[in-house]
Amino acid sequence: MPASPAFSNAVQPLRTRLLDSPLPGWWDAGVEAVAGLLPQGLRRRIGAQKRALLLSLSGETLRLRAETDRRIVELGNLPMDAELLANLRARLDAQAGGVGRWLLLDPSQVLRRSLTLPSSAEPRLREVLAHEIDRQTPFPADQVVFETRVLGRDTATKQLQVELVVVPRAVLDAQLEALGPLADRLVGVDVADGEGARLGVNLLPTAQRGAGGDRDRWLNRGLVVATVLLLLMAMLQVLDNRRTALAEVRQRVDEANKQIVGVRLLRNSLGSSRQAADFLAKKRGQQPTMLELLADLTRRIPDGTSLEKLAVNQGKIVMIGQSQEAPALVGLLQGSSLIRTPALAGAVQRDVRTGKDRFTLTANMVGATAEVRDGGQR
Repeated sequence: MPASPAFSNAVQPLRTRLLDSPLPGWWDAGVEAVAGLLPQGLRRRIGAQKRALLLSLSGETLRLRAETDRRIVELGNLPMDAELLANLRARLDAQAGGVGRWLLLDPSQVLRRSLTLPSSAEPRLREVLAHEIDRQTPFPADQVVFETRVLGRDTATKQLQVELVVVPRAVLDAQLEALGPLADRLVGVDVADGEGARLGVNLLPTAQRGAGGDRDRWLNRGLVVATVLLLLMAMLQVLDNRRTALAEVRQRVDEANKQIVGVRLLRNSLGSSRQAADFLAKKRGQQPTMLELLADLTRRIPDGTSLEKLAVNQGKIVMIGQSQEAPALVGLLQGSSLIRTPALAGAVQRDVRTGKDRFTLTANMVGATAEVRDGGQR
């Protein structure tokens, strides 16, 4: 099997599902909504505005109507004069060359038949209906021009509702011949519906369809599509740049937050160190210095007394030594402004070698915790 038919058969189920879905309707509605936002001039230039010149023959009169976005405006009637038709074509080519020209046949000139076919016939719909012309019309297939259109699809029963539109070739040729020079630039031949608008088929053979306006329209549409794609790419690039910039800003913010946390920890540490330093300084201010203590003890302890050990621990003073008058030391130290609660610890023992009394004396330094625990200042 050739490649093209094979590919067509492969994608036909997907195409049928797409046509059965509401997506085509949504797409058309979206395109019309977007096109409606554009200015009239721009819509006309890019081909988004659906415009057509409708030509109808009635005896020896040519009826002209303009169709713009499905709205039809009556332009007027002309007599079927060869010179007038030539002038009309020249003016249309010069001023409205991009507007498609359609010949509208009267409904009495065509034959329409509604048929129900299996959905599987849609890929070869034209071939299937070509065999139905002999049965559905009184004309042989080689004497008519026909077109088909799908009226509906029933997915439940897998059936297709179609319409066969047939016009005798002699009638079509007579109409084209009557148009004279205007027939050369026709883009299609349609049938007028009940309201005088186009039915939606094209009975003009493909070889006879004018393409000048279509080429311009498709070129403009291609340019518009290219412009939209470039704009979309630019927007995506801008969005990516902003996303990158946002990521960089967030990274800088995270780094700044980490620095702030470090600064707060350092500030708290400094605050704790300052409080500890203030506490120590306050404690030092409440207690005398070692030099002051030694100077006071030197003044109050008599010459017959010698100290073997002097220890100061957390405001607690312990003195060990020998003295000729150990019991009197308590009274001597009670007058000190730096020492509180002096007392002998344990019994006083006489040293046989020196003849002096060995003593252990304890006291509290002024402002020490031990002093407050033992009863405070007196």
